[in-house]
Amino acid sequence: MIVENLAQNFQPNELTIFGSRTWKLKDVPGRNSSGPEFIYFFSEIYFFGRGNRYFRWFRKLRFKRLVATIEKTIREKHITHLIAVYPNIEYCLASCRAAKNLNIPFSSYFHNTYIENTGITDTKAAVWQEEIFNNSEQIFVMSKGMQEFYEKKYRLNKFIPLVHTFNKYPLEKNPYDLPKRKDHYKLVAIGNFNESNLEATKRLLEAIKHEPRYSLSIYTHVPKLLLEKRGMDSNYFEHMGAVAPHEIHDVLQEYDICILTHGFIGGYGKVEYGTIFPTRTIPLLLSGKPILVHSPKDSFLNSFIEEHQCAHLVDIPETRSILEGLERIINDTQYQQELVEHATKTAKLFYGPNVGARLKKQLEERP
Repeated sequence: MIVENLAQNFQPNELTIFGSRTWKLKDVPGRNSSGPEFIYFFSEIYFFGRGNRYFRWFRKLRFKRLVATIEKTIREKHITHLIAVYPNIEYCLASCRAAKNLNIPFSSYFHNTYIENTGITDTKAAVWQEEIFNNSEQIFVMSKGMQEFYEKKYRLNKFIPLVHTFNKYPLEKNPYDLPKRKDHYKLVAIGNFNESNLEATKRLLEAIKHEPRYSLSIYTHVPKLLLEKRGMDSNYFEHMGAVAPHEIHDVLQEYDICILTHGFIGGYGKVEYGTIFPTRTIPLLLSGKPILVHSPKDSFLNSFIEEHQCAHLVDIPETRSILEGLERIINDTQYQQELVEHATKTAKLFYGPNVGARLKKQLEERP
């Protein structure tokens, strides 16, 4: 989604996207046919969207061929600058080597931290990251929090935030209006409920399970059975299935309060929890609904929320604090209005045409 949205701000003569595919090549719904060309390389094996990690051996087997195919694409498309995207380390490393072999400018784009993430099992991770960092003229990162962490740790002056984007504002609607008192409030959360936010989401469910005034609907591609296996009690949320990106805004209009959970602890490294910025934040900011964020102190997400005052922040891992936050929202109509106004204003930071223009300028002004 990150690359798709960003690509919409480039013309075919400006950008070519090179990425992986499984044995089946499927068209992406909603992709602009007049936009950049997408080129695919067969390197993935999985079933029903899962099991990818069990076939790392296949990606390694295809690595040399991947480098050669990237080099061929560079020649055929007259590529003058290559940007490698992580979290696919094979494609990131292959791009780095292809650019070096053909002596063209190279940058990297890290959506997440790599060697700092405890979920990483690559024995050569540190060596590969050093190779990519050393060969990158610019290293784009997903958030200001990642930039600050990397600059402090690696003492390099080439980390540049390149944020998530959206490309179309929702249609104008009537001013925000949530009645001061209701018998029941409908909460909604969207996204991929995994180690990035699972622990915080389970605490939210614990907080509302004995509160009949609140109900939670979850929109996710993760099957209900898998969420239950991960410890989420399905008695206290309604599993709504996946929702297409272009439908999210209309779906959110059916609810009273948006929920954004961000892990305090879990299977990721401390740095990852401190620096990641959830993609689902953007549609929530654009929703026209008040947002409750449950996120740990000292994280970039918290700093962002505090700076822009665009959501009610609960940074204490207690169910009581979550309920107090919901109470604050439903009982203070002026506060509701302020949250929505600030969120709408904050969303402008992620407007695709502006972000795309900044990226083009940064590439032109590279060292």
